[in-house]
Amino acid sequence: MGIMGRTRAVALAGSVGALAILAAPAQATVYASTVIASGLDNPRGLAFGPDGALYIAEAGALNPGGPTVVGAEGEAAFGTSGAITRLFQGTQTRTVTGLPSLTNAAGTASGPQDVAFYNGVGYFVVGLGNNPAVRTNELGSAPEAANLASLYSFDGGAVTKIADLGSYEAAFNPTGDQVDSNPYHLTAGPSGLLVVDAGGNSLLSVTDAGTISAVSTFADMGYDAVPTGVSVGPDGAFYVGQLTGFPFPPGGANVFRIDPTTNTQSVFATGFTNITDLAWGADGSLYVLQFTDAGLLNGGTGSIQKLNGDGTFSLIYGGLAAPTGLEIGADGAFYVTQFSASAGIGQVLRIAAVPEPASWAMMVAGFGLLGCALRRRRVTVRLIG
Repeated sequence: MGIMGRTRAVALAGSVGALAILAAPAQATVYASTVIASGLDNPRGLAFGPDGALYIAEAGALNPGGPTVVGAEGEAAFGTSGAITRLFQGTQTRTVTGLPSLTNAAGTASGPQDVAFYNGVGYFVVGLGNNPAVRTNELGSAPEAANLASLYSFDGGAVTKIADLGSYEAAFNPTGDQVDSNPYHLTAGPSGLLVVDAGGNSLLSVTDAGTISAVSTFADMGYDAVPTGVSVGPDGAFYVGQLTGFPFPPGGANVFRIDPTTNTQSVFATGFTNITDLAWGADGSLYVLQFTDAGLLNGGTGSIQKLNGDGTFSLIYGGLAAPTGLEIGADGAFYVTQFSASAGIGQVLRIAAVPEPASWAMMVAGFGLLGCALRRRRVTVRLIG
């Protein structure tokens, strides 16, 4: 091989080496979180509006002096401390206030639970966690209590009641068991809103005119498991997560798939723990929010998990404190509410991928080698020519 051949070979080897480094196997993605909203009262679900703002449902703060009712989490007082907060370009504003709320002595509330947008209109659900009859019985001295367990639309600060979900549960009781209503999460469906009633163990469809119908019901599996998060998949099917009840077995929660043409229900994924929300990513993957990874009896923090194609799942981000709402933005970042069972300290986190230091080092080294190879080739050419 002549001098020119060797020179070309060296240059080519250097280039191939650089490309090999640049094309090295990708490392696990690293994510970092930023607090983008704080001081929230029991923040729950959240959604981006057509205006690009992020809307957050706040279930409320303490309601001293209001009428009380005993529910699954003890005695709770009624008030109107619920709200919808709008976050836009770093500015956090409660745009809708005075919404129905039930709060126990520990500060955990049932009030505005989630937000969704359908045909450009904003909607939210208000929870209850009890027999709808308590709204006019035990809580009857507060006329606004009749607005619990309902679906609303909102435009700025104006609110319109669309459907009384509690009355539907009382009249039809789709599961045929104990009458209980606690609307929890909602999302836009093909012909209106899809609402999960965790108390009624049902998935409901509600048109924008307020017509309610039951899509599917969920068995308690022997330990009072309830449906929670709902998301429409890329295949058009409805996917519902499950929060297992006492003894809250780790790995005991499922994700269900409901065929929208037949309303047939099947288990789509297993092995999760205390699911509170679901979201489909632009990559076609399902992401699952766990309230706690160890089960409610054991405490600890929750996480975002990615469901893999083989049925296993991978940790995206852990260490979340009582998270209940998950949204994936157009920017590909995850938006999560945490400290969602407390008043005054709730947050929204933005969780986004960041390049690993090793990846940056590999890229810099690769470009350096490529540069050296090109410089060597230019020098050799000058010497020979």
